Amino acid sequence: MTGCGVTAPNDDRDEDMAMVRYGVLAAATAMLVGTTAMATATPVQARDVTLMTYNVHGLPWPITDDRSVDLRAIGTRLRAMRDAGDQPGIVVLQEAFVDNAKAIGRTAGYRYAAFGPAETATATIPRNDDGFVSEGSRLVGERLGKHVDSGLAIFSDYPILAVRRMAYPVCAGYDCLANKGAVAALIAVPGIATPIVVVDTHLNSNTASGAPSPRAIYAYRRQLDLLADFIGSLGAGDRPILVAGDFNVGRDLARRTHFDLRMLGGEASLQTAVAFCRIVPRCPVAEPSGMALSIGRGKDWMMYRPSPTVRIRPVALAAPFGQAANGTMLSDHVGVSVRYRIDTLAAPAASIATIASR
Repeated sequence: MTGCGVTAPNDDRDEDMAMVRYGVLAAATAMLVGTTAMATATPVQARDVTLMTYNVHGLPWPITDDRSVDLRAIGTRLRAMRDAGDQPGIVVLQEAFVDNAKAIGRTAGYRYAAFGPAETATATIPRNDDGFVSEGSRLVGERLGKHVDSGLAIFSDYPILAVRRMAYPVCAGYDCLANKGAVAALIAVPGIATPIVVVDTHLNSNTASGAPSPRAIYAYRRQLDLLADFIGSLGAGDRPILVAGDFNVGRDLARRTHFDLRMLGGEASLQTAVAFCRIVPRCPVAEPSGMALSIGRGKDWMMYRPSPTVRIRPVALAAPFGQAANGTMLSDHVGVSVRYRIDTLAAPAASIATIASR
């Protein structure tokens, strides 16, 4: 841990969430016990939490032109939103590879941060994927090692109690040059009796990867399989969970089919905020043109799952980082957010035992 409550990158082992069992457990348990007593005595009022996901295109030169001006502008705009009292409480980024991208959270005034797998983080290749990996082509960036980290970052106004990371062992094309994966943060939001799990991820691209389509879709499916297992291993069935990131679904039917199977079904069993707001009245959309652009691209997804003791409902959508009046954008993606209304349904006595036992 570094100063100002910032969680720095570490050795990225899967067992990092086990921090909760040791030094963090005492503080987390004390918080839960105190809140549980309050919840038993009087109903806990609903709390709104806004989460924004944004692929900031923070790639290093010479892969792309110097991005420092736009990346600083993203941090400055988030700071202005904070000054106006309208900042998202939690921000998850993808492609935050360069220092200027990682500094967005500090510029914007977020007290807590967690970063995804480092460049040196290793992942064990499953036996049935050995042949796929060994057949990779160096001409499109495979079998050349990792040259940047995962590019994942979580910035939070609320305390981060524990962090867990996973690097994807299977990839295709130029995506293999980055150590793509997932990062999960256990976050204590005041007024919510149970800490929430926030997951950020970035999956293998399609055409942009440079790999033949069969390799790209195989890697994509395997990453989704591993992500579903990762979410299941977090004890998400007992904790409220928010998932966001660049899923690179696009309009590819094979990708969308496997995405629906593993993210909206199976162990993950998530719900999408956009789908909920489409069928529920009084779920306003700010900056609708930017939100429509993001939805049409089908890459940036915001999903959630309640727990037995905590209810989650999307109540508003926004696209605070879309196209300017002149058509320019600060990234090649739209930064989109969802405001969730989260409230406690019952005293979470079982949640303490669940966290402690994992």
